[in-house]
Amino acid sequence: MCHLFLVEKHTCMSAHLETQKTNYAHQSGLPPHFRHNFTVLLIDYVFFGVAYSFLNPNTVLPAFARTLMASEPLVGMVSTIMAAGWLLPQLFAAAVIGQKPRKKPYLIWAICIGRPIYFLLALVIWSGLTRYPEWMLVVFLAGMGFFNVLDGIASVAWFDLMGAAIPPTRRGRLVGAAQLLGGLLGIGVGALVGAILSSPMLPYPRNYAVLFALGGLALMPSAVALMLLREPERKVSTSTTTSLSLRSQLREAWGGWPDFRRLVFGRWLIGLFGLALPFYILHATEVMKLPDAVVGWFVSAQMVGGIVASVGLGWLSERWGPRAAIWAGATATFISPLLALLIHLTGSRWLTQTYPLVYFCYGITNNTWMMGMFNYLLEIAPEDRRPLFVGLYNTLGGVLVPVSFLGGVLLRFTSYPVLFAVTALGVAGGLWISLRLRDTRRWRGRG
Repeated sequence: MCHLFLVEKHTCMSAHLETQKTNYAHQSGLPPHFRHNFTVLLIDYVFFGVAYSFLNPNTVLPAFARTLMASEPLVGMVSTIMAAGWLLPQLFAAAVIGQKPRKKPYLIWAICIGRPIYFLLALVIWSGLTRYPEWMLVVFLAGMGFFNVLDGIASVAWFDLMGAAIPPTRRGRLVGAAQLLGGLLGIGVGALVGAILSSPMLPYPRNYAVLFALGGLALMPSAVALMLLREPERKVSTSTTTSLSLRSQLREAWGGWPDFRRLVFGRWLIGLFGLALPFYILHATEVMKLPDAVVGWFVSAQMVGGIVASVGLGWLSERWGPRAAIWAGATATFISPLLALLIHLTGSRWLTQTYPLVYFCYGITNNTWMMGMFNYLLEIAPEDRRPLFVGLYNTLGGVLVPVSFLGGVLLRFTSYPVLFAVTALGVAGGLWISLRLRDTRRWRGRG
């Protein structure tokens, strides 16, 4: 009896505490289960970032692709296929997911199917398929494309869930804290990547097989955290999701929201940094003659830049809104190709040692997308059409899909200085457009 009484008392106290937490959340203007969802989204974000560090698409993956082919345009195809897989299906996914009252099942379905691909690629590489570079290239590109298609579908649901579970005044600290923790871990991961790639105990291709396996392992805590996410209760507005056709909704989103159009045009131009992005590592090692271990240095430098961004841009976003974070990130993006151009033109050995700063600035750029542009998008999008705005924004980002491939073509027919100069001019145009975005903290509504 005593035992049963204690169990019942503990159960009642737990229920009472949970009720108190829920009431507190409502009283403070926070959604139900805010603390729980904040924690699981933080874990998801951090470990996804760790996996990203092991298989960095701007250093590790191009370096691996280079072992399979000598063509610069084909190296650029790695980023192109990954971007196409992530961006292009999202509008279709938004049309399906946006009308559903629950988004989490689609998120879980996509990650459970897509994320094991890293383990399969690790197995294929370890088994020695790299002895047949053409076949390995096909399997590698197909695997990365498959992963990114499913991750793109998952992201439509993820952004909607994050927007519903985390209010605008708390998103900056969530993303900032996650990027800070992920960046700190990423510095160590960068050092580990360099050690693995240069270790005589792990000759090629087993070194890359280990990196793919570690990337897959890092995604497991992320997946578990998302399974524990508590989806907020929401109502689907029939006036917007069923009475209007998808074409009408798209026309209204594009034509009725000037800041949405500015955000898209700014993204297109700032996204031209992808022209040069896969080729910094080749420029550093093949032209400037830095050692192969520089891959690890660059990963660490990118993580340090991400840490700086997570602290600085997180504060900017919460204090001044996401527009200020967009400006700061675009400025850092502009610096990367300018510095690479300066290093090439001077040929200074001392200046060459500052090459990690190119990736430091890119680390700031990479964290700006979430802290700045996506946060801005979530603030201007109507709640009942959030998946549509996210899907349209990302699908329109598909214009940038061939950018890395075009960068390889440009490099093949011109030179590194031309590539870096064109990249810098495009980013400068995006920075100019972003300066015309209105402040979401002073304005809420249509243009």
